[in-house]
Amino acid sequence: MAVNKSLRSLLFDGLLLAILLSILGCHRSPSARIESVAISPDSKLLVIDLENETSAFLYKVDVASGNATRLTDAKTGGESSPTFSPDGTRIAYSYSPGPGKPFSIITRNVDGSNPHVWPSSGEGDFLPVFSVDGKTIIFARFAYYGNYSPVAQRHPHEWDFYSADADGQNVRQLTREGFYNVSPLSVSPDGKRMVVMTESTDGFPEIAVYSLDHPEKPEISLHPHVPGEPSSGPVFQSPNLTPDGKSLLFMAASNGKSGFDYDVYRMDISSGAVERLTQGNGYATGLSISANGKTAVFLKWRLNWQKRPVQSVPYILNVRTHELTPLEIKGLPA
Repeated sequence: MAVNKSLRSLLFDGLLLAILLSILGCHRSPSARIESVAISPDSKLLVIDLENETSAFLYKVDVASGNATRLTDAKTGGESSPTFSPDGTRIAYSYSPGPGKPFSIITRNVDGSNPHVWPSSGEGDFLPVFSVDGKTIIFARFAYYGNYSPVAQRHPHEWDFYSADADGQNVRQLTREGFYNVSPLSVSPDGKRMVVMTESTDGFPEIAVYSLDHPEKPEISLHPHVPGEPSSGPVFQSPNLTPDGKSLLFMAASNGKSGFDYDVYRMDISSGAVERLTQGNGYATGLSISANGKTAVFLKWRLNWQKRPVQSVPYILNVRTHELTPLEIKGLPA
């Protein structure tokens, strides 16, 4: 079972790839590649993290033109998991100054100015998300880095979620479940709930809805199924609440012509009904939906002969019409 869980965790969430590579101090591709992507509330901007052989830095991309500009000024280290504030004026992300060094959260204005580095916890803070009012940030932290099986690759485990003021002060622990793996979370429009995909050591992944006032245990547990899902069990990632709070968008794996397709689905939380929004994506990761709910973005990956992801392209999804458009980005270093 540990082997199956390790295989599922490799597929679990592409947004963790950059974090893991930086922790391990190694990189798997000789050229620069986009590891994660976030979309602004008005759908006009993306922030991506671009990884090369020795570092990973954030770039801001104008969706209309595709022009990219460097957002930060770090000379070394790894930046990952960017997210926009609800008003679109700030971003938060994780940063490590080098291999083996802890990740801290940094906030700054969307033009790159006024950076604020959180005090280091000495452990590693990841996957930040702003609260609805922008005054709080919810994030993930792990307690164990290793493996549960000698044939499995080492990964961060025993994850839980925390919240803090936007300046990093007044840290509070929200969950105490020590998850085997987690995805980035999504906060409901009323600010009362958070939705996240979790995986425990003794079960398949689930999409869990937590009350932020009483986050001890999930108030709703969702286990979506899609046609043609893997025989070993469902594989899904990146749950995003829609603006009305009644449904969510997520990605799930199903059998495709050349392996698994990771397509976008919409699920009604009340009824559990699932609708497929894309078809035949191949390997894809990192779904993010704009605050207005009109647009989503994710990464489609090109695989090498070993079936490993080596290059990604952002795709813009019109949530209403299901139109899918690749974004050609200009101005990135090779």
